Amino acid sequence: MSSKKRKAESVKEEKDVEQVELSLTSWSPPSEEAFKGLKRYKSFLLPPNNSYSIGQYVWLAHEGLLAKIDARNPYIDSSNSLGPLSKKPRNSLLTSHSPASIIEKDNESAPLPLAKIHVDETEGDHHWEAGYWIGKIIEIRAKDTSYVWMRIRWMCRTLAECKDQAVRTGLPRSKAGPKEIFMLGPECDGLQPVGAVESSASVIEFDERNPMQAPFSRNSIFVRSEARTPTAEEAAAVCAGHGESKSKKVRVSEAGPSRHLFPLRESTCYCGDPYRPLLDREEPMALCAHEDCLKWFHLGCLDWKNIHRREATPSSIEDVITSGVQLMSLLQDYGLTTPAEKIPFDQDLTKLDWASMKDSYGIRTEKVKVKSEKEKLRTPSKGTSNGTINRNIEDPQGLVPEISPEELEKNKLADQHLPEIVCRIAEFPAVRGTLDTGIVGNARYIMRARQIILHNRKIRERGDVKVDPAQAEALEQMIKEWTDIWGAEFDPAPRDIVWLCPSCKRAI
Repeated sequence: MSSKKRKAESVKEEKDVEQVELSLTSWSPPSEEAFKGLKRYKSFLLPPNNSYSIGQYVWLAHEGLLAKIDARNPYIDSSNSLGPLSKKPRNSLLTSHSPASIIEKDNESAPLPLAKIHVDETEGDHHWEAGYWIGKIIEIRAKDTSYVWMRIRWMCRTLAECKDQAVRTGLPRSKAGPKEIFMLGPECDGLQPVGAVESSASVIEFDERNPMQAPFSRNSIFVRSEARTPTAEEAAAVCAGHGESKSKKVRVSEAGPSRHLFPLRESTCYCGDPYRPLLDREEPMALCAHEDCLKWFHLGCLDWKNIHRREATPSSIEDVITSGVQLMSLLQDYGLTTPAEKIPFDQDLTKLDWASMKDSYGIRTEKVKVKSEKEKLRTPSKGTSNGTINRNIEDPQGLVPEISPEELEKNKLADQHLPEIVCRIAEFPAVRGTLDTGIVGNARYIMRARQIILHNRKIRERGDVKVDPAQAEALEQMIKEWTDIWGAEFDPAPRDIVWLCPSCKRAI
């Protein structure tokens, strides 16, 4: 073969390679009908040996890929680090002595365990900084190994991008979390060649109603809402919620079908405002951990005009301590970041079967009094959306069960065998949205302390002489594990204030 011929073939091979590389992002997608005619697969492989499957989030290359960080992106600064948060701008009963706000004032270099996770400033993902697109693989189809396509559900990285996609959040005051992304609806799905995949993307599906979810840092990418075209019922609810009248003129910019941002879990606070993860200031929420409620409320809403605040009584403290322990069944292994059982977003947490966990600790609920017929028929007060608040009803203790003096004394004697810190922490509510508790919250911290208390009372039902040594050893192991994870350097004062849940009227 002559040198001229070899050179011509070499040039041809280089062009072929260049054409293959270009085809990864420059392509013409098949029609929807042609795509559906291809064979379906659950996963695919990319060199060297990277597997991608349905349901996985991926980084995708695109023609307009940014070469540097977009200076307009409010979530990233030039130092690849989020700015410091202002501490405790909102006064609350938790700001003085609660585990939600205890700070190592004498040693600023030793934050609480959840704070260490939340402010983890490890090096960010260069894909986020470079402006790669994020998508979720919905479907994979192929004709052969050289013709593989996937259906992608796109993610918007900012509220500005949502507006570009004709998405109306409906909440002008709402703000996104530090690295919160927004899932577009199925109507925005697109077909992409598998060659457009750069790598897998670590995206956390944040379940706001699952307080036992593993905590994550504010540098983590998470999704908790979907921007889609509302159904007729949802559209009517959105219009009603914003007070839009039929006579109101529609602006030109709003003409045509629009999408709305729907949370994967509906907001549970009576004010209707969503949970706002940490931004420039803290807006914490507290959990009502009773099994038929499991709702989060803003501390500002619970403190509003002192409607829900009550002086703590032995019975109300007991009502708090015995709530929420059923959530521990969502953890197969206890730890600071161990995975928790996932709950489908279309499933109501209050419908889960907690009976076995409650029975194991002898939790009784038969003493809860029921509202009278007169109270049930009374009209809700103005300004409430679900009738959970009624200022016309004198409700000093709500539906908190009254515990007998004998039962309280029995519990007090049993609790004397536990470290004081365990008993104090168990009295406080699970909180999220502070620097110390992070985005997910400190439910693992609080509920484990309550579980230790109930376990201790269970094994001492017949007095100290009847305690099984094996059970006592297991209890000691639980206490050691808890203190090793969370520490016991601080000593909070006993709780003197509780809240009555705006929904179930039990103690928070």
